[in-house]
Amino acid sequence: METATLPPLVAPYAGRIVDVDAHEMMPAQIWVETFGEVARPMADVILSQPVRNKNSANIPGYAGDYARLSAETLWSTKGADAPSSVDMDRRHDVMDMMGIRHQLLFATSIGLWGMVLINSPKDHPLLAKVGGDGEGGYRYARKLMEAHNEWLATVARKSNRIKAVAPLHGDTVEDLIAGARWAIDNGMAGVWITSGLLPGGVSPAASAMDPLYAMLAEAKVSLHFHIGGLGPFLGTNKWGDAEAFQGYKSSAEISLDPWWLSAVHLSVQNFIAVMVTGGVFDRHPNLYVGSEEHCAHWIGPLAHMLDIWHDNNNSLHEKQFVNGPAGTKLPMRPSEYIARNVRVAPFDFEPVGAYIEKYGLETVYCFASDYPHAEGGSDPMGRFTSELERFGPATFEKFFVTNGEVLFPGS
Repeated sequence: METATLPPLVAPYAGRIVDVDAHEMMPAQIWVETFGEVARPMADVILSQPVRNKNSANIPGYAGDYARLSAETLWSTKGADAPSSVDMDRRHDVMDMMGIRHQLLFATSIGLWGMVLINSPKDHPLLAKVGGDGEGGYRYARKLMEAHNEWLATVARKSNRIKAVAPLHGDTVEDLIAGARWAIDNGMAGVWITSGLLPGGVSPAASAMDPLYAMLAEAKVSLHFHIGGLGPFLGTNKWGDAEAFQGYKSSAEISLDPWWLSAVHLSVQNFIAVMVTGGVFDRHPNLYVGSEEHCAHWIGPLAHMLDIWHDNNNSLHEKQFVNGPAGTKLPMRPSEYIARNVRVAPFDFEPVGAYIEKYGLETVYCFASDYPHAEGGSDPMGRFTSELERFGPATFEKFFVTNGEVLFPGS
């Protein structure tokens, strides 16, 4: 097997690297063949759209996953034509060439679109196109996720290196628990829930969620917030409906316009803040949470802000209660819970070294290839090396290996 040249400071970790974000990327031309008739309405919508960028799922004349795997083109070949975008039997060869031992696998095809639809406002035109009305669109979205998860289960059964993450939604906490139980029983490494909606209709810190968190922690199955889950958190997407934000590259997952990039992290930041301040990680110290493709600039300031809240709250604790007994004070600072229980994948263009210098949290940041998506970059290991080389081998070990291992059962 040909091996890609790794940066010298990364090369010592070849074969041990863990990758916390990668994808299947099936072209819409084969969705019905792969997932069944449930995929046809969504496939028809995608196939009616022009090919816009490397992340397009519309690949006219698609002939199969036969692209040559080459060290020279490993990081530059993107999209549904990249090696192992479809055929997961080839993914091990790609991982070997990258020096990766384990890799989390997220949806791109109907699983991602299911999450996008679940997060859409009721008057979103796409819901009507695929479901007949708003509620019909939501029901259809659930069917898309279920069909995709059945496919993911086949991947999980075949590989102990490709770790599948199941998209999951529930109208009630009981729904979420049932879905998580299915994911665990079918070998999933994690579950991906939306950060832009209340989980099962309750606060993430509510005691009703504790059985779900306890189940995940016991099974060593991680909880994830992947891009595509911002949804109705802001109430409307009209914030970005302005001439200044038009014309930028975009896909089902991301947009590169300035407003979107400044707001994409807000829902996951809020979700994690609720979990930390609500004592979730105190009650469930072995529950691990991953954030993928929301950038990483926000986690340090969040930890700093919550520490200020915590320190002030503890000093005034008894005086802040109007009725009833004082609640339980967090025995650790929020930054300590974040350092222990939260993992965040930066994009390769981010100055992650500056984040560490200002806020610490060396245990939080994790390597992610985002393969084969274009936003993963053409030289992510090289760019991360330039940011981290001033910290030395211990930081490289954390970033490329040990930080992300908590998100992988059996690592």
